Amino acid sequence: MTQSPHPSTASDKKALAETASATGAKKVLLVGATGFLGAKILRNLALDASVAVVAMSRKGAPSNESADVEWVRGDMMDPASLDRALQGVDVVVSSANSYMKGSLDTDFQGNKNLIEAAARANVGRFVFLSIVSCEAASAVPHFHAKKVAEDLIKASGVPYVFVRAPSFLDQSSDYIAKGVKAGRFLAMGDKTTKWSYVLTDDLASYLAKAATFPGSEINNQTIDVGWRDGPKSQQEVADLVSEVIKKRLKVRVVPWLVFRLLARPVRLFSELGYDLIQMFLFFKKGVYVSHISKQEHYFGPAPTSRDAITRWAKSHQLIS
Repeated sequence: MTQSPHPSTASDKKALAETASATGAKKVLLVGATGFLGAKILRNLALDASVAVVAMSRKGAPSNESADVEWVRGDMMDPASLDRALQGVDVVVSSANSYMKGSLDTDFQGNKNLIEAAARANVGRFVFLSIVSCEAASAVPHFHAKKVAEDLIKASGVPYVFVRAPSFLDQSSDYIAKGVKAGRFLAMGDKTTKWSYVLTDDLASYLAKAATFPGSEINNQTIDVGWRDGPKSQQEVADLVSEVIKKRLKVRVVPWLVFRLLARPVRLFSELGYDLIQMFLFFKKGVYVSHISKQEHYFGPAPTSRDAITRWAKSHQLIS
């Protein structure tokens, strides 16, 4: 994939659109393209010659944009900008969220605006990044926002694919990797409760595959994603990491009681902090578990936990 040092010119973008029209390429709009996960989805889509990729950003094209990608300005809180961004789009993929920025505006009103714009544009498929078991997590604000959005998409009549992700093994600021480098693993709640995980490189691939899946078989499907060998306790994850990097980790536990005691006072000054506390307390219920039969049908064999952890360790130079 070639890199252009400067944003594409208007003529470049017109040429991309004309090429897509002439070749019958599917036009895919990615919302959330500049985020940690969104950038990975964009790389997957840009490698697919069968699609014309359009990336949406509030600020327009970044300085290191790919020459293979058209960039459009759009803001999920601005319906008119969404109408412009969605012109001629066949598939919309959304991984956008705002809760990690301390606000849920995008997660609720922004998603509503995008869904309504997609319906007005007669989009042929809406690929939406959702969360495993979100229907059972009304106490977790950003999980609940996903269920609200799913219901709005269904009601809109736009064909959809909900890709439901569990806990990310890796984050933009990877606290697990930082801890491992220091010889420790921080466990939330206890060492025994199991929940599901996904590597964001894999999740990005699944979302891109959902966008480009041929025909209509995948439409109106809700697809959990995760690991082939099922959910893992944090002790099991720590043990696997230890085996992969050949270094024993000390597991430290922040007990559930701490989360319960902190929930009320934290809510007074941090919406994000309260959300994260409620998320971990939801994990304690043991229902944050991916059922991956549809994942393997549509996206191919799921990775094992060891495979995913090995690739994660390599990406953080924990192993060569």
